[in-house]
Amino acid sequence: MLLTVAFRPVGLLLAVVTVVVLVTLVSANSDLTGTFGALAATWLAVHQVPLGIAGATLSILPLLPTLVLVHAVSSAVGRPLSDASTRRDIGWVVGSAIAGPLAMAAVMLAMIHDASTVIALSTPNALATFGWVILVHGIGAAIGCIRGTWPSLMRTVVLPPWLASSFAPAARAGAVLLAGGAVVVAASLVLSFSTLGTLLESGGGIGGALGLTAISMLYLPNIVVAASSVVTGSSAHVGAAMVSVTETTGGQLPAVPVLAVMPESSAQVWWPVMLVVPALAAVVLGRACARATTSLADAVRSAAAAAVCVSVAAVLIGVVAGGSVGTFGHLGVDAPLLGVTTFAWCLVVGALTAAVTAWSMRRHDIHGWHEDSDPEQTGSDDPAGKSMLGEPAALPAAPDAAPTDTDVVEAEAEAETEAEAETGDAVETDAVETEADAAEADVVDAEIVDLPDESTEPEKRGGTATAP
Repeated sequence: MLLTVAFRPVGLLLAVVTVVVLVTLVSANSDLTGTFGALAATWLAVHQVPLGIAGATLSILPLLPTLVLVHAVSSAVGRPLSDASTRRDIGWVVGSAIAGPLAMAAVMLAMIHDASTVIALSTPNALATFGWVILVHGIGAAIGCIRGTWPSLMRTVVLPPWLASSFAPAARAGAVLLAGGAVVVAASLVLSFSTLGTLLESGGGIGGALGLTAISMLYLPNIVVAASSVVTGSSAHVGAAMVSVTETTGGQLPAVPVLAVMPESSAQVWWPVMLVVPALAAVVLGRACARATTSLADAVRSAAAAAVCVSVAAVLIGVVAGGSVGTFGHLGVDAPLLGVTTFAWCLVVGALTAAVTAWSMRRHDIHGWHEDSDPEQTGSDDPAGKSMLGEPAALPAAPDAAPTDTDVVEAEAEAETEAEAETGDAVETDAVETEADAAEADVVDAEIVDLPDESTEPEKRGGTATAP
Protein backbone atom coordinates (compact mmCIF):
# COMPACT_ATOMS: atom_id res chain seq x y z
CA MET A 1 0.00 0.00 0.00
CA LEU A 2 2.82 2.40 0.83
CA LEU A 3 4.55 1.63 -2.47
CA THR A 4 1.31 2.38 -4.29
CA VAL A 5 0.97 5.72 -2.53
CA ALA A 6 4.63 6.55 -3.20
CA PHE A 7 4.97 5.69 -6.88
CA ARG A 8 1.56 5.34 -8.52
CA PRO A 9 0.85 9.09 -9.14
CA VAL A 10 4.39 9.88 -10.31
CA GLY A 11 4.54 6.66 -12.33
CA LEU A 12 1.33 7.50 -14.17
CA LEU A 13 2.67 11.01 -14.73
CA LEU A 14 5.85 9.63 -16.24
CA ALA A 15 3.86 7.35 -18.56
CA VAL A 16 1.71 10.23 -19.82
CA VAL A 17 4.75 12.49 -20.24
CA THR A 18 6.55 9.78 -22.22
CA VAL A 19 3.66 9.45 -24.66
CA VAL A 20 3.35 13.20 -25.12
CA VAL A 21 7.07 13.75 -25.66
CA LEU A 22 7.43 10.88 -28.12
CA VAL A 23 4.38 11.97 -30.13
CA THR A 24 5.68 15.55 -30.22
CA LEU A 25 9.19 14.56 -31.33
CA VAL A 26 7.94 12.15 -33.97
CA SER A 27 5.47 14.70 -35.39
CA ALA A 28 8.31 17.23 -35.59
CA ASN A 29 10.49 14.69 -37.53
CA SER A 30 13.09 14.77 -34.78
CA ASP A 31 15.91 12.23 -34.55
CA LEU A 32 14.92 11.62 -30.88
CA THR A 33 18.20 13.02 -29.63
CA GLY A 34 17.88 14.06 -25.99
CA THR A 35 14.59 12.22 -25.52
CA PHE A 36 15.38 11.34 -21.91
CA GLY A 37 16.26 14.94 -21.13
CA ALA A 38 12.95 16.10 -22.58
CA LEU A 39 11.10 13.50 -20.49
CA ALA A 40 12.83 14.62 -17.31
CA ALA A 41 12.31 18.32 -18.05
CA THR A 42 8.60 17.84 -18.73
CA TRP A 43 8.17 15.75 -15.56
CA LEU A 44 9.77 18.52 -13.51
CA ALA A 45 7.77 21.20 -15.32
CA VAL A 46 4.55 19.57 -14.07
CA HIS A 47 5.96 20.12 -10.57
CA GLN A 48 6.51 23.83 -11.38
CA VAL A 49 10.31 23.47 -11.29
CA PRO A 50 11.92 26.38 -13.24
CA LEU A 51 13.84 25.24 -16.33
CA GLY A 52 16.80 26.72 -18.17
CA ILE A 53 16.53 26.31 -21.95
CA ALA A 54 19.19 27.74 -24.25
CA GLY A 55 20.30 30.19 -21.60
CA ALA A 56 16.77 31.50 -20.95
CA THR A 57 14.68 30.78 -17.87
CA LEU A 58 11.17 29.38 -18.13
CA SER A 59 9.47 29.70 -14.76
CA ILE A 60 5.85 30.29 -15.76
CA LEU A 61 4.58 26.75 -16.20
CA PRO A 62 1.05 25.47 -16.92
CA LEU A 63 -1.16 24.94 -13.89
CA LEU A 64 -3.57 22.42 -15.41
CA PRO A 65 -1.30 19.33 -15.22
CA THR A 66 -0.16 20.38 -11.75
CA LEU A 67 -3.75 20.53 -10.52
CA VAL A 68 -4.44 17.09 -12.00
CA LEU A 69 -1.35 15.73 -10.22
CA VAL A 70 -2.43 17.22 -6.88
CA HIS A 71 -5.83 15.56 -7.28
CA ALA A 72 -4.20 12.20 -8.05
CA VAL A 73 -1.95 12.45 -4.98
CA SER A 74 -4.86 13.38 -2.70
CA SER A 75 -6.88 10.42 -3.97
CA ALA A 76 -3.96 8.03 -3.44
CA VAL A 77 -3.37 9.29 0.11
CA GLY A 78 -7.02 9.44 1.13
CA ARG A 79 -7.86 5.92 -0.08
CA PRO A 80 -5.98 3.91 2.63
CA LEU A 81 -6.88 6.32 5.46
CA SER A 82 -10.07 6.21 7.48
CA ASP A 83 -11.60 7.55 10.67
CA ALA A 84 -9.85 4.77 12.61
CA SER A 85 -6.35 5.58 11.27
CA THR A 86 -3.77 6.38 13.94
CA ARG A 87 -1.18 9.11 13.79
CA ARG A 88 1.44 6.50 13.01
CA ASP A 89 -0.57 5.29 10.02
CA ILE A 90 -1.04 8.85 8.77
CA GLY A 91 2.68 9.54 9.18
CA TRP A 92 3.67 6.48 7.15
CA VAL A 93 1.23 7.33 4.34
CA VAL A 94 2.25 10.99 4.12
CA GLY A 95 5.93 10.08 4.30
CA SER A 96 5.51 7.64 1.43
CA ALA A 97 3.58 10.19 -0.63
CA ILE A 98 6.56 12.58 -0.39
CA ALA A 99 9.52 10.17 -0.34
CA GLY A 100 8.58 8.44 -3.61
CA PRO A 101 8.41 11.67 -5.65
CA LEU A 102 11.67 12.90 -4.11
CA ALA A 103 13.41 9.73 -5.30
CA MET A 104 11.93 10.23 -8.77
CA ALA A 105 13.04 13.88 -8.76
CA ALA A 106 16.63 12.82 -8.04
CA VAL A 107 16.49 10.46 -11.03
CA MET A 108 15.10 13.23 -13.26
CA LEU A 109 17.88 15.60 -12.23
CA ALA A 110 20.45 12.97 -13.19
CA MET A 111 18.76 12.44 -16.57
CA ILE A 112 18.77 16.19 -17.31
CA HIS A 113 22.40 16.47 -16.28
CA ASP A 114 23.30 13.67 -18.66
CA ALA A 115 21.22 15.13 -21.53
CA SER A 116 22.61 18.65 -21.08
CA THR A 117 25.72 17.57 -22.98
CA VAL A 118 23.73 17.02 -26.23
CA ILE A 119 20.80 19.50 -25.93
CA ALA A 120 20.55 23.11 -24.75
CA LEU A 121 19.05 22.23 -21.38
CA SER A 122 20.47 23.39 -18.07
CA THR A 123 20.30 21.31 -14.90
CA PRO A 124 17.83 22.89 -12.46
CA ASN A 125 18.85 23.84 -8.97
CA ALA A 126 18.56 20.74 -6.79
CA LEU A 127 17.28 22.59 -3.71
CA ALA A 128 14.57 24.39 -5.71
CA THR A 129 13.63 21.11 -7.41
CA PHE A 130 13.16 19.21 -4.16
CA GLY A 131 11.33 22.17 -2.63
CA TRP A 132 8.76 22.34 -5.44
CA VAL A 133 8.27 18.56 -5.41
CA ILE A 134 7.68 18.58 -1.64
CA LEU A 135 5.27 21.52 -1.97
CA VAL A 136 3.14 19.98 -4.74
CA HIS A 137 2.95 16.50 -3.21
CA GLY A 138 2.64 17.91 0.30
CA ILE A 139 -0.47 19.88 -0.71
CA GLY A 140 -1.96 16.77 -2.30
CA ALA A 141 -1.13 14.66 0.76
CA ALA A 142 -2.66 17.23 3.12
CA ILE A 143 -5.88 17.29 1.10
CA GLY A 144 -5.95 13.49 1.10
CA CYS A 145 -5.47 13.32 4.87
CA ILE A 146 -8.25 15.82 5.46
CA ARG A 147 -10.61 13.89 3.18
CA GLY A 148 -9.74 10.52 4.69
CA THR A 149 -9.70 11.42 8.40
CA TRP A 150 -12.13 14.35 8.58
CA PRO A 151 -14.38 13.03 11.39
CA SER A 152 -11.50 12.11 13.69
CA LEU A 153 -9.64 15.28 12.70
CA MET A 154 -12.56 17.43 13.82
CA ARG A 155 -12.61 15.59 17.14
CA THR A 156 -8.85 15.96 17.62
CA VAL A 157 -8.35 19.57 16.55
CA VAL A 158 -10.37 21.86 18.79
CA LEU A 159 -11.18 25.17 17.08
CA PRO A 160 -13.60 27.94 18.04
CA PRO A 161 -16.92 27.40 16.27
CA TRP A 162 -16.67 30.69 14.40
CA LEU A 163 -13.20 29.78 13.10
CA ALA A 164 -14.23 26.28 12.03
CA SER A 165 -17.18 27.84 10.19
CA SER A 166 -14.96 30.15 8.10
CA PHE A 167 -13.25 27.59 5.82
CA ALA A 168 -16.25 26.59 3.71
CA PRO A 169 -17.33 30.23 3.05
CA ALA A 170 -13.75 31.07 2.07
CA ALA A 171 -13.74 28.22 -0.45
CA ARG A 172 -17.06 29.41 -1.89
CA ALA A 173 -15.79 32.97 -2.26
CA GLY A 174 -12.63 31.74 -4.00
CA ALA A 175 -14.72 29.64 -6.36
CA VAL A 176 -16.85 32.68 -7.24
CA LEU A 177 -13.74 34.74 -7.98
CA LEU A 178 -12.31 32.05 -10.27
CA ALA A 179 -15.67 31.59 -11.99
CA GLY A 180 -15.84 35.33 -12.64
CA GLY A 181 -12.34 35.27 -14.09
CA ALA A 182 -13.30 32.35 -16.34
CA VAL A 183 -16.34 34.25 -17.64
CA VAL A 184 -14.17 37.28 -18.41
CA VAL A 185 -11.66 35.10 -20.28
CA ALA A 186 -14.37 33.42 -22.35
CA ALA A 187 -15.95 36.76 -23.27
CA SER A 188 -12.55 38.21 -24.20
CA LEU A 189 -11.72 35.26 -26.45
CA VAL A 190 -15.06 35.62 -28.23
CA LEU A 191 -14.51 39.35 -28.76
CA SER A 192 -10.92 38.70 -30.00
CA PHE A 193 -11.84 35.84 -32.31
CA SER A 194 -10.00 37.31 -35.30
CA THR A 195 -6.76 37.73 -33.33
CA LEU A 196 -7.13 34.19 -32.01
CA GLY A 197 -7.42 32.83 -35.56
CA THR A 198 -4.35 34.77 -36.67
CA LEU A 199 -2.25 33.33 -33.84
CA LEU A 200 -3.40 29.79 -34.67
CA GLU A 201 -2.41 30.27 -38.31
CA SER A 202 1.06 31.28 -37.21
CA GLY A 203 1.67 27.65 -36.26
CA GLY A 204 2.38 26.83 -39.90
CA GLY A 205 -0.14 24.06 -40.49
CA ILE A 206 -2.50 21.70 -38.74
CA GLY A 207 0.21 20.21 -36.54
CA GLY A 208 1.39 23.61 -35.39
CA ALA A 209 -2.16 24.80 -34.77
CA LEU A 210 -2.89 21.72 -32.70
CA GLY A 211 0.29 22.26 -30.70
CA LEU A 212 -0.56 25.91 -30.01
CA THR A 213 -4.09 24.89 -29.01
CA ALA A 214 -2.72 22.30 -26.59
CA ILE A 215 -0.37 24.87 -25.06
CA SER A 216 -3.24 27.34 -24.70
CA MET A 217 -5.38 24.75 -22.95
CA LEU A 218 -2.56 23.93 -20.52
CA TYR A 219 -2.06 27.60 -19.68
CA LEU A 220 -5.78 28.39 -19.45
CA PRO A 221 -5.88 28.16 -15.59
CA ASN A 222 -3.00 30.68 -15.44
CA ILE A 223 -4.99 33.09 -17.58
CA VAL A 224 -8.10 32.60 -15.44
CA VAL A 225 -6.09 33.50 -12.32
CA ALA A 226 -4.83 36.64 -14.07
CA ALA A 227 -8.38 37.63 -15.07
CA SER A 228 -9.57 37.04 -11.50
CA SER A 229 -6.83 39.40 -10.33
CA VAL A 230 -8.01 42.07 -12.75
CA VAL A 231 -11.66 41.91 -11.70
CA THR A 232 -10.72 42.36 -8.02
CA GLY A 233 -9.07 45.69 -8.82
CA SER A 234 -5.50 44.43 -9.10
CA SER A 235 -3.61 44.03 -12.39
CA ALA A 236 -2.11 41.43 -14.72
CA HIS A 237 0.88 41.91 -16.99
CA VAL A 238 2.72 40.09 -19.77
CA GLY A 239 6.14 41.66 -19.85
CA ALA A 240 5.63 45.37 -20.48
CA ALA A 241 1.95 44.93 -21.35
CA MET A 242 -0.42 45.54 -18.44
CA VAL A 243 -4.17 45.52 -17.97
CA SER A 244 -6.51 46.55 -15.14
CA VAL A 245 -10.08 47.76 -14.87
CA THR A 246 -8.97 51.38 -15.21
CA GLU A 247 -6.01 51.37 -17.62
CA THR A 248 -4.00 49.33 -20.13
CA THR A 249 -0.43 49.44 -21.37
CA GLY A 250 0.75 47.93 -24.66
CA GLY A 251 3.74 45.66 -25.17
CA GLN A 252 5.14 42.66 -27.02
CA LEU A 253 3.39 39.33 -26.34
CA PRO A 254 4.37 35.70 -26.99
CA ALA A 255 2.58 34.12 -29.95
CA VAL A 256 0.32 31.94 -27.80
CA PRO A 257 -3.36 31.99 -28.88
CA VAL A 258 -4.74 32.19 -25.33
CA LEU A 259 -3.03 35.58 -24.90
CA ALA A 260 -5.61 37.00 -27.30
CA VAL A 261 -7.53 37.86 -24.13
CA MET A 262 -5.23 40.85 -23.69
CA PRO A 263 -7.10 43.98 -24.86
CA GLU A 264 -5.89 45.68 -28.01
CA SER A 265 -7.28 49.09 -27.04
CA SER A 266 -7.34 51.36 -24.03
CA ALA A 267 -9.53 50.71 -21.02
CA GLN A 268 -13.25 51.13 -21.63
CA VAL A 269 -15.62 53.13 -19.47
CA TRP A 270 -17.72 50.09 -18.55
CA TRP A 271 -14.81 47.93 -17.33
CA PRO A 272 -15.31 48.88 -13.65
CA VAL A 273 -18.59 46.94 -13.88
CA MET A 274 -16.43 43.82 -13.52
CA LEU A 275 -15.92 44.78 -9.87
CA VAL A 276 -19.31 43.20 -9.24
CA VAL A 277 -17.50 39.82 -9.24
CA PRO A 278 -15.52 40.37 -6.00
CA ALA A 279 -18.55 42.07 -4.47
CA LEU A 280 -20.65 39.00 -5.24
CA ALA A 281 -17.93 36.73 -3.83
CA ALA A 282 -17.86 38.78 -0.62
CA VAL A 283 -21.66 38.61 -0.33
CA VAL A 284 -21.56 34.83 -0.74
CA LEU A 285 -18.87 34.67 1.95
CA GLY A 286 -20.80 36.84 4.39
CA ARG A 287 -24.11 35.00 3.97
CA ALA A 288 -22.42 31.62 4.39
CA CYS A 289 -20.66 32.78 7.57
CA ALA A 290 -23.91 34.15 9.02
CA ARG A 291 -25.75 30.90 8.37
CA ALA A 292 -22.96 28.78 9.85
CA THR A 293 -22.78 30.69 13.16
CA THR A 294 -25.23 31.38 15.97
CA SER A 295 -24.66 35.04 16.83
CA LEU A 296 -23.90 38.33 15.11
CA ALA A 297 -20.45 38.65 16.70
CA ASP A 298 -19.46 35.13 15.65
CA ALA A 299 -20.69 35.83 12.11
CA VAL A 300 -18.47 38.92 11.82
CA ARG A 301 -15.46 37.08 13.29
CA SER A 302 -16.02 34.16 10.93
CA ALA A 303 -16.21 36.53 7.94
CA ALA A 304 -12.93 38.18 8.97
CA ALA A 305 -11.21 34.80 9.29
CA ALA A 306 -12.57 33.74 5.89
CA ALA A 307 -11.25 36.98 4.38
CA VAL A 308 -7.78 36.13 5.67
CA CYS A 309 -8.01 32.62 4.18
CA VAL A 310 -9.09 33.96 0.78
CA SER A 311 -6.32 36.56 0.66
CA VAL A 312 -3.60 34.07 1.63
CA ALA A 313 -4.81 31.59 -0.97
CA ALA A 314 -4.92 34.38 -3.59
CA VAL A 315 -1.31 35.34 -2.89
CA LEU A 316 -0.10 31.73 -3.12
CA ILE A 317 -1.93 30.92 -6.33
CA GLY A 318 -0.87 34.27 -7.78
CA VAL A 319 2.79 33.41 -7.17
CA VAL A 320 2.48 29.90 -8.63
CA ALA A 321 0.52 31.06 -11.70
CA GLY A 322 3.17 33.60 -12.70
CA GLY A 323 6.77 33.51 -13.77
CA SER A 324 9.25 34.66 -16.41
CA VAL A 325 9.60 33.70 -20.08
CA GLY A 326 13.03 34.53 -21.47
CA THR A 327 13.26 37.99 -23.00
CA PHE A 328 9.55 38.73 -22.51
CA GLY A 329 10.09 39.22 -18.79
CA HIS A 330 7.64 38.39 -16.04
CA LEU A 331 4.15 37.17 -16.82
CA GLY A 332 1.47 36.96 -14.17
CA VAL A 333 -0.20 39.08 -11.52
CA ASP A 334 0.85 41.46 -8.78
CA ALA A 335 0.46 38.87 -6.00
CA PRO A 336 0.77 41.25 -2.99
CA LEU A 337 -1.75 43.67 -4.48
CA LEU A 338 -4.07 40.75 -5.28
CA GLY A 339 -3.93 39.68 -1.65
CA VAL A 340 -4.74 43.19 -0.44
CA THR A 341 -7.68 43.69 -2.81
CA THR A 342 -9.27 40.31 -2.06
CA PHE A 343 -8.85 40.87 1.68
CA ALA A 344 -10.42 44.33 1.45
CA TRP A 345 -13.43 43.11 -0.52
CA CYS A 346 -14.04 40.09 1.68
CA LEU A 347 -13.47 41.95 4.94
CA VAL A 348 -15.55 45.06 4.26
CA VAL A 349 -18.38 43.72 2.12
CA GLY A 350 -18.26 40.20 3.58
CA ALA A 351 -18.30 41.28 7.23
CA LEU A 352 -21.06 43.82 6.56
CA THR A 353 -23.13 41.18 4.75
CA ALA A 354 -22.55 38.72 7.58
CA ALA A 355 -23.68 41.25 10.18
CA VAL A 356 -26.81 42.25 8.26
CA THR A 357 -27.71 38.64 7.50
CA ALA A 358 -27.19 37.50 11.09
CA TRP A 359 -29.25 40.42 12.42
CA SER A 360 -32.08 39.79 9.97
CA MET A 361 -32.08 36.06 10.71
CA ARG A 362 -32.26 36.71 14.45
CA ARG A 363 -34.98 39.29 13.98
CA HIS A 364 -36.89 36.87 11.77
CA ASP A 365 -36.66 34.19 14.43
CA ILE A 366 -37.99 36.54 17.14
CA HIS A 367 -40.71 37.84 14.85
CA GLY A 368 -41.64 34.30 13.93
CA TRP A 369 -42.00 33.46 17.66
CA HIS A 370 -44.38 36.38 18.15
CA GLU A 371 -46.36 35.29 15.13
CA ASP A 372 -46.69 31.78 16.52
CA SER A 373 -48.04 33.21 19.79
CA ASP A 374 -50.28 35.78 18.07
CA PRO A 375 -53.92 35.36 19.13
CA GLU A 376 -55.02 35.95 15.57
CA GLN A 377 -52.91 32.99 14.45
CA THR A 378 -53.73 30.60 17.26
CA GLY A 379 -57.34 31.55 18.01
CA SER A 380 -57.16 29.83 21.43
CA ASP A 381 -59.86 30.40 24.08
CA ASP A 382 -59.35 31.77 27.53
CA PRO A 383 -60.82 30.18 30.70
CA ALA A 384 -63.59 32.77 30.81
CA GLY A 385 -65.15 31.34 27.67
CA LYS A 386 -64.00 34.15 25.37
CA SER A 387 -61.55 33.81 22.49
CA MET A 388 -58.36 35.86 22.28
CA LEU A 389 -60.18 38.13 19.83
CA GLY A 390 -62.61 39.16 22.59
CA GLU A 391 -65.55 37.33 21.04
CA PRO A 392 -67.61 34.68 22.82
CA ALA A 393 -66.11 31.27 22.43
CA ALA A 394 -67.98 28.85 20.19
CA LEU A 395 -70.08 26.41 22.23
CA PRO A 396 -71.47 23.04 21.17
CA ALA A 397 -74.76 23.34 19.36
CA ALA A 398 -77.79 22.76 21.62
CA PRO A 399 -80.09 19.87 20.77
CA ASP A 400 -83.31 20.72 18.89
CA ALA A 401 -85.58 19.33 21.64
CA ALA A 402 -85.44 17.56 24.99
CA PRO A 403 -85.29 13.76 24.79
CA THR A 404 -88.72 12.10 24.82
CA ASP A 405 -89.84 8.92 26.53
CA THR A 406 -89.51 7.18 23.18
CA ASP A 407 -85.83 8.13 23.00
CA VAL A 408 -85.29 6.79 26.51
CA VAL A 409 -86.95 3.51 25.70
CA GLU A 410 -84.94 3.12 22.48
CA ALA A 411 -81.67 3.87 24.30
CA GLU A 412 -82.42 1.25 26.95
CA ALA A 413 -83.29 -1.28 24.25
CA GLU A 414 -80.06 -0.60 22.35
CA ALA A 415 -78.01 -1.06 25.54
CA GLU A 416 -79.71 -4.41 26.20
CA THR A 417 -79.08 -5.46 22.58
CA GLU A 418 -75.34 -4.74 22.89
CA ALA A 419 -75.15 -6.79 26.09
CA GLU A 420 -76.91 -9.69 24.34
CA ALA A 421 -74.48 -9.48 21.40
CA GLU A 422 -71.47 -9.84 23.73
CA THR A 423 -72.80 -12.96 25.45
CA GLY A 424 -74.08 -14.47 22.22
CA ASP A 425 -77.62 -15.01 23.58
CA ALA A 426 -80.73 -13.56 21.96
CA VAL A 427 -83.71 -12.78 24.20
CA GLU A 428 -87.00 -11.01 23.82
CA THR A 429 -87.57 -8.09 26.14
CA ASP A 430 -90.81 -6.39 27.08
CA ALA A 431 -90.71 -3.02 28.76
CA VAL A 432 -93.80 -2.50 30.89
CA GLU A 433 -94.23 0.42 33.20
CA THR A 434 -96.07 0.17 36.49
CA GLU A 435 -99.63 1.37 36.91
CA ALA A 436 -98.47 4.33 39.01
CA ASP A 437 -96.20 5.50 36.24
CA ALA A 438 -98.85 4.89 33.60
CA ALA A 439 -101.23 7.20 35.46
CA GLU A 440 -98.82 10.10 35.20
CA ALA A 441 -97.34 9.52 31.74
CA ASP A 442 -98.73 9.65 28.26
CA VAL A 443 -99.29 6.48 26.36
CA VAL A 444 -96.30 5.88 24.13
CA ASP A 445 -96.14 3.12 21.61
CA ALA A 446 -92.59 2.12 20.70
CA GLU A 447 -91.28 -0.68 18.62
CA ILE A 448 -87.91 -2.09 19.56
CA VAL A 449 -86.04 -4.06 16.96
CA ASP A 450 -82.97 -6.04 17.97
CA LEU A 451 -79.92 -6.13 15.69
CA PRO A 452 -79.59 -9.37 13.74
CA ASP A 453 -77.44 -11.99 15.41
CA GLU A 454 -76.04 -14.98 13.61
CA SER A 455 -76.31 -17.08 16.79
CA THR A 456 -80.12 -16.74 17.03
CA GLU A 457 -82.85 -18.29 14.96
CA PRO A 458 -84.58 -16.11 12.37
CA GLU A 459 -87.82 -15.88 14.34
CA LYS A 460 -86.03 -14.79 17.52
CA ARG A 461 -84.09 -11.84 16.08
CA GLY A 462 -86.71 -9.19 16.89
CA GLY A 463 -89.26 -8.25 19.55
CA THR A 464 -91.87 -5.66 20.40
CA ALA A 465 -92.61 -3.82 23.58
CA THR A 466 -95.69 -1.82 24.28
CA ALA A 467 -95.84 0.47 27.25
CA PRO A 468 -99.08 2.06 28.31
